[in-house]
Amino acid sequence: MRDWPTWMMAFWAVAVCGFAAGALVSDLRSRRIPNWLTASAFAVGIVFHLATSGWSGLGFALGGFLLGFGVMLLLWLIGGGGGGDVKLMGAVGSWVGFSGTAFVFMGGVAVAIVMTFGLLISRWFATGNARLATTGGELANRGASGRRILIPFAVPVCVATWSYVLVRFLAWNHG
Repeated sequence: MRDWPTWMMAFWAVAVCGFAAGALVSDLRSRRIPNWLTASAFAVGIVFHLATSGWSGLGFALGGFLLGFGVMLLLWLIGGGGGGDVKLMGAVGSWVGFSGTAFVFMGGVAVAIVMTFGLLISRWFATGNARLATTGGELANRGASGRRILIPFAVPVCVATWSYVLVRFLAWNHG
């Protein structure tokens, strides 16, 4: 990436951030991430890296895909995530590679934890009663009213993806 021309780095950044934003909006609106979005992002990520870096680019993209898809598939199999989350992390991985996928996954988990504690604290101040539950891959906060506040995993994944792109852009721009 360091030797990419400006237009290529800009295309990569816009594509990754745009895909993550699309997944975030979809997950917030419908609690679903459409297959057409994840499949097309995966395919374009593979083609992009193959076209810009040849076979090593293909390995870069497939390594990220396999890590993201594989980790989330294991979590999904034990009830810790939704199917859209699996495809989301696989597609993100095809754009950011193996180490980028590890960054996004760990960053996403950290953001989800912070968001969950923030919701618990705000619920506690609002009602004096907060309880944490997990269902279907979404973190839920259930207060005295029984109403759940859900955090779709696309939210923390999007924040972590944007953070990764910013870090890579700064490293490219100043490295």
